Amino acid sequence: MKRINASEIDSLDPKKILLLDIRSRNEYEGNGIKGSVNVPFDEISSGLSKLPKDKPVYVLCRTGDLSEEVAEILEDRGYDVYNIDGGYASYIVNLASAKL
Repeated sequence: MKRINASEIDSLDPKKILLLDIRSRNEYEGNGIKGSVNVPFDEISSGLSKLPKDKPVYVLCRTGDLSEEVAEILEDRGYDVYNIDGGYASYIVNLASAKL
């Protein structure tokens, strides 16, 4: 499975990729990354059909564990998929460090 570090999220071109945030709606609201799409983990089985296969999918969760599971499912279904290691928690830490 392909992976990227959470610090690389901001360098991705949102027009060329799909950033899939699988955190709960409550976690996503107000804390979603601009350009991302929210399909909560517990809705993923019904939400997969809505995901385009014509561009890479980068999967994000809170810590990187559930996103790894979802990335494996998508990979098995033919998607070009990446797991974001460390998830949103790592993204926030990296964002805060960059501002120092």
